[in-house]
Amino acid sequence: MRTPTHSFALSPQSKLSNLPHPTPAKSAKSATPTTFSSKQLSHPASGRVPQPRDSHIKILRSSARFTETERSRAAFTLIELMAATTVLSVILLMMVGMQDQMSKAWSNANRRTDATREARAACMLMARDLSTFAMRGKAFGRFDSFQTNLTNAGVPFYYFNGSGGIAPGGAPNCAQFFGLIPQASKGIDPADIALVGYYIALATNTNVNGFTNTSWNLFRYYIAPSNAAAGIATWLSTTNGTATALFTNIATNSEILARNACNLQITIYGSTTATSGQITNGLNFSNNGSSSGFYRGNKIGLELSFYPEDVAQKITNSTWMDTANIQKYARSFEFKIDCPKN
Repeated sequence: MRTPTHSFALSPQSKLSNLPHPTPAKSAKSATPTTFSSKQLSHPASGRVPQPRDSHIKILRSSARFTETERSRAAFTLIELMAATTVLSVILLMMVGMQDQMSKAWSNANRRTDATREARAACMLMARDLSTFAMRGKAFGRFDSFQTNLTNAGVPFYYFNGSGGIAPGGAPNCAQFFGLIPQASKGIDPADIALVGYYIALATNTNVNGFTNTSWNLFRYYIAPSNAAAGIATWLSTTNGTATALFTNIATNSEILARNACNLQITIYGSTTATSGQITNGLNFSNNGSSSGFYRGNKIGLELSFYPEDVAQKITNSTWMDTANIQKYARSFEFKIDCPKN
């Protein structure tokens, strides 16, 4: 049996009723609601009247509101920006502080390296000079190589430890040493004896930043053989000559060998006993005053101490030589050398 088929013809109005209706634009003054007739909304088969399309409009409006809310949530608030700026500022300050500390540590390390280098150079020069200094309280032997006009003349060295001495502005409780050292003659000049000395005194220094400060420094006194020969000959021909007559113009002929020196001790081992063979303050013509046949002096012990630059800037001159400061802050160098014995 053939099932009958039913066909429905839709009117033009019903076809248009199934299409979405655009939302009418509202005027600025008043909004007129859109009305629909039952003919336009009725379904031809069932006759059911569909609901108005206001729900579709509400969905569009709610989605628009949702988009605006998401946009507002994606941005930063003022409080959040202030908090982020504060955290960033703290981090930057910490980095600047770390950089400053690293820069100071690097600078102090360089200063300590420079002080150590100067101290080592001073020790090497002192070891070279003091291991060959001349002294004699009797006539030359057959192995001596000094000029003949020094025959039967005493050749002294000057030693002093305390407050005073011949060095201008010498540091208290620090040793001073001046003597004659042989050097090779140059050219046609036969002179081969120079004057040399070491002491600690005040001087004005200029640091790497351009600031000047007054501190104690290790000085080296030196007069070349060509300039020292006439003075030495005059002194040797004078009876009871003084130390200042032999070692002349000490301040003019001295230069800084190492900065920030705080201690200089020179020990000349002249005897095994405490009473004999001791070196006295002033001119000495021998480093061995003992005739007992025991140890005959041919050793010199030296002790040098220096403050690093960063420490020297904090210590005043009145407390510069304090034993506690030297033991706590200074760097000390100790060594012994062989010297001629007599």
